[in-house]
Amino acid sequence: MSPIVAGRFDSIASAEDAARILFARGFSVWDVSIMSVRPPGEAQPETQADKSAGNVMLAACVGNGLSSVVVDVLREAGASDLERAQGRWECGQWTDFDPNVHGEPVRDGEGEYWPRPLARESVAEQSTGNEDPGSELEHFVNQKRAEHD
Repeated sequence: MSPIVAGRFDSIASAEDAARILFARGFSVWDVSIMSVRPPGEAQPETQADKSAGNVMLAACVGNGLSSVVVDVLREAGASDLERAQGRWECGQWTDFDPNVHGEPVRDGEGEYWPRPLARESVAEQSTGNEDPGSELEHFVNQKRAEHD
């Protein structure tokens, strides 16, 4: 069984945007799957092209330990009903997915998600030109992490 993080989107385009961000952050096409799912209790659409009757789910296999990255990307991309699950992940697909069974909901404080923007707060108001910007930013990020934990 593989650890999986999933979230629902209103459109395929929104889910594809989130997938592109995951790919840019090092996930492969074998780690991310987009599927169209109907809400529970809703009838099967008459035509295959009619996706308006269902939701779109993006699921990512996070066996690489990067579940907080997926949580952050899905939140920022506007996903709803984020959940963690265990499932069989084969050839880039969640093969034992059941739309009627839900995983453990992702809590609001999980992941590395912080309110944005952080960069504006990390810049000194007056610069002498002699500062090491890397160490100043590192100090700021460490302070925020300590506050977050």
